[in-house]
Amino acid sequence: MDNKKLEKILSDIISVVGVPANIKGYKYLREAIFHVVKNNKLASSITKTLYPLVAEENSTSASKVERDIRHAIEVGYNSGRLVNINKIFDAEIFQPYYKPTNSEFIMLIADRMNFAF
Repeated sequence: MDNKKLEKILSDIISVVGVPANIKGYKYLREAIFHVVKNNKLASSITKTLYPLVAEENSTSASKVERDIRHAIEVGYNSGRLVNINKIFDAEIFQPYYKPTNSEFIMLIADRMNFAF
């Protein structure tokens, strides 16, 4: 899949789940999922490899990337729109009573993107 098309699809998905584009976590989350879609091996080392990679690209620290992604997912969860992702992939990925961890969110979206598109 073309990188521009993938970036557009990721932006649309993240927006649909209620993460506003004006928070830092939006960008970091999009980049993290993008990297995992492109290199599935990163999924097994989110905190040791993926966060530092995204941090380096954005001149920040891995802990800030992790925190901002967690905040972005929480904003989506609290908006009540996180379950919209179930409609996008026509599957029960997330439940309204369960907030996913950063790793779960990143890996599930990347995994579905690899099979759906």
